[in-house]
Amino acid sequence: QGHYLTPPEWRNSASICALADGERHYGHIVKIDGRWYAFDATHPDAESSGFQRLGSYASNRSAKQAVERVALQLPMDLVSVA
Repeated sequence: QGHYLTPPEWRNSASICALADGERHYGHIVKIDGRWYAFDATHPDAESSGFQRLGSYASNRSAKQAVERVALQLPMDLVSVA
């Protein structure tokens, strides 16, 4: 019996989106006051009290790209958003 990993997928709602596969949560974005805040769930913040904040973005596409680039360690030209 082999163990097959599923590729990470975005789970989307109007104000929060999470990138995860069957085993792991990689990161998420949250909409607050019209801006999307991106978080990397694979690395702690500087205080080790939460997720690493990646920044705020005008669009959910840009915020998702930030999460994918850092959490999945993808080069900029390989990032695609669903």
